[in-house]
Amino acid sequence: MVRLLDALDRARSDPEKESHYALQLDRLFDSVREPSRLNENTRLQLDEMEDDNPLPELVDDLSGWYDDNQFQSALDALDQLEASIADAEQKDWLSVAAQYQYRRIQLRAGLQGHNATDEIEEVLDFLRDHHEAISSTFITPIIEIVIENLDDLSNSIKDRWFVLLEDISDTHRANNQFNQEREGRRLLRQFKQQDGRDTADVERTLIESYQTEANLIASKSQLQKADILQSGIAECGEYMDDEQRRDWKQEALRARRSGIESELTQIPIENLSEEDGDSLEDALLQEMEQNTETLVEWFKQVKQETGSSAYALYCLVFSSKLIPDVNKMRLTTEEFVISQLVQRRIYSPEAHSLAIDPTEVETIPNAYAQHAGSTMTSLGNALYQLIKEGHLTPADVFQLFWIGDSLSPDTGAFLTDGVLDLYDGNHIQGLFVLMPHLEAAIVDTLRSIGRPAYSIVDRGTRQQLLGGLFRNGADIFGQHYAVYLRWRYTSRQGMNLRNRLTHGQLRYNNANYLNAVLLLFDILKCMITINNSAYLTYFSVPSQALTPATNYGRGLDLSLYTDLNKQLIGYGRSDDGHSILVLRQDPHDDRIELFVDRGSINHYDINTTDLTRDELIDRIDDLRSDHPSIPENVDYTWLDTDDLVLHTIKKIIDEALDSPADSTSQEAVLDTATTRGIDESTGRFAISMLDDRGEIITADVRGDEHILRSDEKLQVFETARRIDGIGTYRGWNIADYFKSYTAFEDADSETFEQVDGIGPRLAVELSSLQ
Repeated sequence: MVRLLDALDRARSDPEKESHYALQLDRLFDSVREPSRLNENTRLQLDEMEDDNPLPELVDDLSGWYDDNQFQSALDALDQLEASIADAEQKDWLSVAAQYQYRRIQLRAGLQGHNATDEIEEVLDFLRDHHEAISSTFITPIIEIVIENLDDLSNSIKDRWFVLLEDISDTHRANNQFNQEREGRRLLRQFKQQDGRDTADVERTLIESYQTEANLIASKSQLQKADILQSGIAECGEYMDDEQRRDWKQEALRARRSGIESELTQIPIENLSEEDGDSLEDALLQEMEQNTETLVEWFKQVKQETGSSAYALYCLVFSSKLIPDVNKMRLTTEEFVISQLVQRRIYSPEAHSLAIDPTEVETIPNAYAQHAGSTMTSLGNALYQLIKEGHLTPADVFQLFWIGDSLSPDTGAFLTDGVLDLYDGNHIQGLFVLMPHLEAAIVDTLRSIGRPAYSIVDRGTRQQLLGGLFRNGADIFGQHYAVYLRWRYTSRQGMNLRNRLTHGQLRYNNANYLNAVLLLFDILKCMITINNSAYLTYFSVPSQALTPATNYGRGLDLSLYTDLNKQLIGYGRSDDGHSILVLRQDPHDDRIELFVDRGSINHYDINTTDLTRDELIDRIDDLRSDHPSIPENVDYTWLDTDDLVLHTIKKIIDEALDSPADSTSQEAVLDTATTRGIDESTGRFAISMLDDRGEIITADVRGDEHILRSDEKLQVFETARRIDGIGTYRGWNIADYFKSYTAFEDADSETFEQVDGIGPRLAVELSSLQ
């Protein structure tokens, strides 16, 4: 993040940016409490500070206390903190002073036999005079530590704190700073609960806060209104009456439906008819609501179990389930090369013509917008609700920025401003500050791990543009996430958000909270993905990330991979049962496609088809060195022989036919065959060969081609037709009813009456045939 000295220089040149220095002090003091995290670079920066700066000596004193338990060092540190507070107030660095105040209380309260009553009273006076000029980011930790030491305070001091918290909350309400207002009221409620006081008045004002904000924001964004009401229900539901809770749920549902129609142009629902339009829209709405609720509850659970919102956010960033599976979309739609032969005109959502027959070949499926838009909108809504409810704070975000320690001072400073803007409710400003620094954050992080962010040109190198980083970055970001980043930020066939914003084409109402919070998430995810070793060292492997369900315990289904234009040549399942490997050959191209399905599908190309099976397995082993997701131990089944195809079709038929007079439709057999990797054309040819060999019998049953194990069913049908009044329909009903010709011969009139369409008269005549 921003280096300590850079932040100090920025505060000196621009006092309004002293909050950057306060954030760096927060990071520094946390590191001092855990010496292993106080790195050499920070120590060098402290050594470079001027002699009149008390910080280096303060850090030494704190280290003497936390490292060696030297009591005199703690007392000296308290004196240094008092002097630092006075110096910060003199410079009008109020956020810095608040940070020193917090650390002073923390240190005093941690000394055995001491309490922080005097310090708490002093900070009370400080906040009473200056709270309007200090961000809640720096006030909240002070109040939290005061609550921890509540038993040491007199009732008169507690009463003054109650008044202060009400004043802070009321000030934020007057300025329409609802997040900050509710943070203050939550702390006031916690304060009163711990002191055994009634909290009904605070709970009432919390409900009013959500309702006021929802009414105010409704004219700007119905989606945002829906999220605010959902957050209000989640936080205040336990002390709302049933009627109010029901009314808010209905109001949120109406707002969400209206917002999807007017604001989410990036989620088109393709090919709607008048009959199914409402049902599909409602289904999409319900799915998004459920996904949002699931993400919010999952985040809260991880936070509760681990005690860390930053860790929960880290796990969320590593959650592969959130990233759309582009290969699954391609396999589902099978967009063929012929689509590239038609002249195409690409428009932006604002109806600007971007290209006609673009020279670059995009590889984003047409159905991607709906899937990605729905998934990521749910994520954005969840993040927004977590921010609204106070479960995800700026400190959590800054902690993830700092762990990698990879950003340049300027990039870090801009990102700091963008995060604070977003949390202050300035979504438009936050979006415009953060967007240019997505690329900067990626480039800085690549450089920090010694990886070039440039491409080689004729006479040297040049830095890749953002689109190039995404297009060539499958090995950096992973195949699915690289496609998502292109779709969202740089592709003309996607949202193209970065370019639309840069060229002034973005609609005003699209510069909203949703795009701002998702941009912040993507910046964090890019940094953590590139420099994952730093985060794995700090947090270890995320134990609770959301991942797609694997194939463990499921039957083998290869229908997704069967295609009339391509041949499935083999498949296998990994030893652990979680992964399926599928090999498919394109007869029009000299390549073999390898798909690895472990919940999400990864796609690799082997650029030749003239390989023996052993050579093909060797090529897969070579791929594994660069792609460890490819499992090692796989038991392969090969489908590139007619005998195996015939054996598979025969086995499917045998499984479907239980008795000599049983039958099954060809379509049912072919549908099952696709799950075993046999396409329809190959399956029909195999059925024809089995019929020619006399191993099965095919017949027209009620207008459909059926497969029979033997001629017994036909014999039953033909014998029954000899009775007047029994036509084709009743004849097949009789043939379906009996499991063998012998059973048909032995049946009496009562048995025949059980057949659909056969009355007493026909039953008697049928029984007399024998």
